[in-house]
Amino acid sequence: MLLPLPFRSDRLLVQGALCASLVSAFPAQARAEASVDEPLTDRPVEEALGDAPTQRLYRTREEQREVGLKRQITPWLTASGLAEVEVLYQDFDAKEGTSDDTGRDDSATVQLGLVATPWDFSKAELILEYDTDDDKVKTDEAVLAFETGPWELALGKQYLPFGVYFSNFVSGPLVEFGETQVSEGAVLAYGPGDDFDLSLFTYRGRARSADNNAGRWDWGLATEFWFNQAWSAGLSYLSDLADADSRPLEDDNDRYERRVSGLSGYILWAGEQFELTLEGLAATGSFRELDNDRDRPRAWNAELVYVGYSSFDIGLRFEGSRELEDEPLYQVGAAATWRLGRRASLTVEYLHGEFSGELASTDDEQPYDHVDRLGAMLSVAF
Repeated sequence: MLLPLPFRSDRLLVQGALCASLVSAFPAQARAEASVDEPLTDRPVEEALGDAPTQRLYRTREEQREVGLKRQITPWLTASGLAEVEVLYQDFDAKEGTSDDTGRDDSATVQLGLVATPWDFSKAELILEYDTDDDKVKTDEAVLAFETGPWELALGKQYLPFGVYFSNFVSGPLVEFGETQVSEGAVLAYGPGDDFDLSLFTYRGRARSADNNAGRWDWGLATEFWFNQAWSAGLSYLSDLADADSRPLEDDNDRYERRVSGLSGYILWAGEQFELTLEGLAATGSFRELDNDRDRPRAWNAELVYVGYSSFDIGLRFEGSRELEDEPLYQVGAAATWRLGRRASLTVEYLHGEFSGELASTDDEQPYDHVDRLGAMLSVAF
């Protein structure tokens, strides 16, 4: 069930002051940027996106981790940060009657990243995050990585390489329901060149068998191919989709009769003036614990971005889902992004979604008919 989103004017004032101070300090920070080599980050899809002349600071989580100024504190320690303010207005209309849900949500996040490279073959990375919604500082990632030749081993709290989740919008794509963060994980990556990358991973997730209280180790794999300077593709597999951050079995205390795996894939085309991404993610089986209209969730997202203008980009999104609770059947919209200096960007969006069945409803159990969203996000790297 979806509830109206509260508007907090006090939060918005604090967030505005925070980002205003960051933007005013931004030119000086950009001039002081240090050039620091970052080992263990050679991924074909990230190189492709990095070469595209887009105005947005980042379009994937991997890019988000790399946007800071990387100030060199010691010869082996660097620090970087990212501050963001987001405002989202949503209007949900029910199919019958006058019942609807309208609300506005404003939030801010600040991330601080520390990277230690005491030896050429190792790296320790810590990402701390403060979110006004939670009003506390938490550890988003804590990873110890080792590299030898084309091999890399990353251990610790991290996001698994299941799905890429391309986004040029304020709102994440519907396929993001598969994003999975774990506290205990090991990812072994093999990248012999710029045209191929393979990752195998194992982890301990929150979901577990209904007849076993002990957690179990799950696994997955991901691969990416770089065909030429314009085309890239990837596939990934997760053995237990119930471990995803969306928690499809939350009402069942994350317990299942049988594991249901997930499969994800993408295609990327990066031209001189356009960039096109197609991505899909789906459960490979049905969750026995869920109703028949929502027991096998799946979603897809297509985005086309025009990057021919020197000062801003225009993006179009067409996405859809099946059996994904609280989400629309189809959603379409547009977004524009302006680059503000070297390390800041502003994105505004409009999205319209159409619902089907009773996957999303009001407090009175009235199914939603459609939703309209307006959003804006200011991102400042420091």
